[in-house]
Amino acid sequence: MPSSQLTLKFSALVKKEFLVLTKDWHGLMVLFLMPAAFILIMSMAMENAFGEQKSISISYAVLNQSQAPLPPELLNKIKTIPGFTMVELPTHSIDDAKASIIEKKLQLVVVIPADFRQRLTATALDKESALPDAINLLLAPGVKPYVQQLFNASLSAILIRQKIDWMLNSNPNPAAPPAVTQSTLDQLSQLNLGEQYIYSGTAEKLITPNAVQQNVPAWLVFAMFFVAIPLSTVFLIEKQQGTLLRLRVMNVSAPTILAGKFLPYYCVNQVQMVVMIAIGITIVPLLGGQQLSLPHSIVGLIIISSACSLAAIGFALMIATLVKTTMQATTIGGVVNIIFGALGGIMVPKFIMPETMQALTYLSPMSWGLEGFLDLFLRQSGWQEVLPEALYLSAFGLLCITIAAYRFNKTF
Repeated sequence: MPSSQLTLKFSALVKKEFLVLTKDWHGLMVLFLMPAAFILIMSMAMENAFGEQKSISISYAVLNQSQAPLPPELLNKIKTIPGFTMVELPTHSIDDAKASIIEKKLQLVVVIPADFRQRLTATALDKESALPDAINLLLAPGVKPYVQQLFNASLSAILIRQKIDWMLNSNPNPAAPPAVTQSTLDQLSQLNLGEQYIYSGTAEKLITPNAVQQNVPAWLVFAMFFVAIPLSTVFLIEKQQGTLLRLRVMNVSAPTILAGKFLPYYCVNQVQMVVMIAIGITIVPLLGGQQLSLPHSIVGLIIISSACSLAAIGFALMIATLVKTTMQATTIGGVVNIIFGALGGIMVPKFIMPETMQALTYLSPMSWGLEGFLDLFLRQSGWQEVLPEALYLSAFGLLCITIAAYRFNKTF
């Protein structure tokens, strides 16, 4: 078939699909209003849950760069902070410590600087003088604010006790201890902890995780996969009315017909993404929630949204070619999507699942899409970091499209 005729046929198919979409207002409302409602409701309902999660499972390490020997009891207390899991670093390199955080092997590293004693016992000459950071903390972006505050409080208590001990023992005249005045107490309680969030990309702005950063990507992915219902329903109606058979009689190939259905729904998915992100940025803060922060990598956003759309539409086409009635399409498509959502960390955030359930989340393609979006919105990663999830989603989508094309050729 000449390429000009193929182009005309493909353009006609795409135009037909857009016309069908514009007439299906109920289906479009489901694709946009449902995720929007979930984002608003869940972001507000889970605001406190994300900020006050009681379960703590944080691994941390201590990187001792002090040039002077430190009291063993001090190191022991820092390494045994209650409620947190201490692990050993393979090397004493700060670059390796940062790499461990980026690779998600660690969530927090306590860096004891070379001049630790001088920093800890330093006092401000006046109220405007700044104290040096006694200790530096390297943090993963996913560390919750309440967890960080709890760790800081425990670490500060340990350091203040050590500061008091060093300052009192450094008194040149032990027989005449210094008078304990309010000024002395203020100096002893002064303490600064340096904090640095370690991102896999080049982010400079501190982004703290919140409910909206979980719910916007989660329900966006869920909404993308929900195109299975309107797409499969239209497909079966065209099959029952003989539209698909007439197209085959006109020598229109199966790949051309399926591609004609892909492009309009791909556009719908991308509009969904823009609308849901806009809701997280504008409407959620107006209702009292936290504002969604845009990722640094727009290229990464395009890559992961396109891959997620390919997986969702491929899955929808596979369902459409496997079932025989619109009732089956609605039931099977809806049920499988709900299972994907429950298993993939959409309905229940992955970080509060038991470890066994967290391992099972990777069976759901929605989990791959969610992790890709979280890499961008939460971890502020570059486009390179979303490539693994994008490849998984693309492979899943192409597999589904291959099955759909085989079934379509077999049927017609």
